[in-house]
Amino acid sequence: MKYLLFILLLPLMGFVPHKFYVSNNIVEYNARTGNYEMICKLFTDDLQNAISPSKNLFLGDEREDTESNRLILEYLQKHFEIYLNDRKMDYRFIGKEVDPELTQVYLEFTFADNPSVIKIRNTTMFELFPEQKNIIDLRIHGWHYTMFLTKERPEEIQVR
Repeated sequence: MKYLLFILLLPLMGFVPHKFYVSNNIVEYNARTGNYEMICKLFTDDLQNAISPSKNLFLGDEREDTESNRLILEYLQKHFEIYLNDRKMDYRFIGKEVDPELTQVYLEFTFADNPSVIKIRNTTMFELFPEQKNIIDLRIHGWHYTMFLTKERPEEIQVR
């Protein structure tokens, strides 16, 4: 009987939930404001562990640490670099939306010209998860391109 039960349960063992290690990022030019807007979508628990592994910041909670926005910005500035025409962009923290599963971080920067060379280096979460994938969707002046960055290939350069 126990062998029959094992045989019946064996196919279900392949359906154990597996956590995905991925971030989705959008970099988009807003012609109305003249700014570049960024949205970084990260799993909330992973972001918490990356920016403060030893202290719970209670992201999205009424107990949220007052330093969390600064820590998020510092982490992203260290791990997500954007260069337009070989000039590194300094972006500003605009805000964030946090739910138990996903945090969306909103950032922006300015660049006066229409860039011809775009370089992105994104190493977010690589220190926690070697299998992390970072997807970047570029939407700049009518040009669309998607980058898939990994620990083995953390940056990409595109010439328009």
